[in-house]
Amino acid sequence: AEMARVLADSNHVPLHRLSLLVHSVSIMHKSLDNMPKDENWQALTRSSTNLRVYIMAFDVKSDDMLRILKPSIPLERIHFDSYVTCVSGAVVDLISRQYDKFLTHFILMNDVIDMSAFPDLSDNRNEDPLVLLAWRCTRLSLLAVHGYTVWAHNLIAIARLRGSDLKVLEVTEESIEFDQGELADQ
Repeated sequence: AEMARVLADSNHVPLHRLSLLVHSVSIMHKSLDNMPKDENWQALTRSSTNLRVYIMAFDVKSDDMLRILKPSIPLERIHFDSYVTCVSGAVVDLISRQYDKFLTHFILMNDVIDMSAFPDLSDNRNEDPLVLLAWRCTRLSLLAVHGYTVWAHNLIAIARLRGSDLKVLEVTEESIEFDQGELADQ
């Protein structure tokens, strides 16, 4: 929060890019109470109108991500990488709602050992959070998913929603699941 206040000071050159690394080890040793609040981000974006933020999150729990992600962050790119913790559909949904104007890159990686049981972000809901991300984030040009279940029909929906604006759609073959009805048709 203090860093955001200093960077928002009018005596500084406006920022264009801010890269943040959030790691579970850091969170274990430091409190999230000092994270910038939404008003800190608002002040920073007023002084740096072209600011875009890139967040890399390593093994960060979804609850912690929900505390970090403030509405006024001009989030352009986010990269989740985990060995232990899985990102929840709620975090993906929040990202698609809050950062629909800026988000261009979304990378979701889960380096699981057991390749037979990838987490499914949809949690048996009608709406898949990745499809909603593709629908809401109209500037999305890169979507990469490794180690999470992606249903084939949702992958098609994502590709159709973003069309040629989606320059990179990268999904591990093992992540793609088919409905039983689809398998019968194939």
